[in-house]
Amino acid sequence: MDLREKPGKVQKFLELMLRFRLIALVVMVIATVSFVATGWQEFLSFPLSSSEAFGMWFAEVESVQSLWSSAQYLFAASVACFVLLFVFGGVRAGIASMVTTLISFAALYVLDGGEGVVLPMFGILALLALALFLFVKNSVACALFPFVLCSLFLTGLLYVCPWSLSESSMELWWAAFAVFAFANSMAFAFVAGKHLGAGVPQAGALVKAARQMLVPVLVGALLLVVAVVQSRSAGSAETPWLYAVLRYVILAVWFFVFFFPITSFAPWERLRAGSRRVEMKSKKKKK
Repeated sequence: MDLREKPGKVQKFLELMLRFRLIALVVMVIATVSFVATGWQEFLSFPLSSSEAFGMWFAEVESVQSLWSSAQYLFAASVACFVLLFVFGGVRAGIASMVTTLISFAALYVLDGGEGVVLPMFGILALLALALFLFVKNSVACALFPFVLCSLFLTGLLYVCPWSLSESSMELWWAAFAVFAFANSMAFAFVAGKHLGAGVPQAGALVKAARQMLVPVLVGALLLVVAVVQSRSAGSAETPWLYAVLRYVILAVWFFVFFFPITSFAPWERLRAGSRRVEMKSKKKKK
């Protein structure tokens, strides 16, 4: 009699993504090179326009009331995303998501639409991520460089996605997706590192971490998409929900079909504990 627990459909899907990780990497590289070759200026315009719009919006904020009225949907969605990460990912994942969100907004504020700053900033980030990837024994180091590479691919997916004039600005979409992807990617890194620290093998730790991130990513992305649409249209009849659903699918597919399997190329195994910790649950016998 086989007493082993049979894997569920989600686990089977995640394990399948790990098996086809090389295909995901090749597809991402080819698509990203194609995006960059055909629309390099658009790639630069996304962070530039987003940072400029963020700086202008921040300068116009005069009070807490005006801050809430101008971004109430996005604030509510952000709080809900943090709560989901704390509940399903743990304290480390929740704190990591909050810190990375603050870092993302600080980067947008520093960039402030400066054309001569965006390329050096991205280059420094890529070199730093590569150095951490190669030499630092840390879960964030294992996930940061894959995220930097996958972020270009996510930008390209947004660039080729159909567009409607009644939608929120593309700068807002890019900023929201970039911050969300960064926060959840780093949360994933901390969850995977926790499992590796408990002695779980690399593949098992990554699959477990991805399973814990399932609800925060799927539900959080849904809340984010709704918040972005509502921040512009306020539920009007012209709300382009079809395009919004498409962008939601893009974000979910990006995380679980591309980012998750591509991170498995990182040297996670060096984070694994020498002995595996197993939590034993004691059962009291009824007298």
